[in-house]
Amino acid sequence: MKCPFCGGEMEEGRLISRGYNYFLPSGERPPWTVIPPKSSLEKKNAVLLPPDRWEVPPNWPQAHCCRKCRKIIIDY
Repeated sequence: MKCPFCGGEMEEGRLISRGYNYFLPSGERPPWTVIPPKSSLEKKNAVLLPPDRWEVPPNWPQAHCCRKCRKIIIDY
């Protein structure tokens, strides 16, 4: 995928949101961390991203990262 900002090639991976939100390049495995309760996120009007808390294995949303522009594009 081409970056819509600079036209460079974007790196494919996943957006991970367990404790910290981060981009993980394809082929890498995320470390295990604690997941906050869904109810506490809903109280803050958060936009919940996949996967569902109990989904095993997690189906993290596909993302593309441009390290040059410091942009990440995801579908949720």
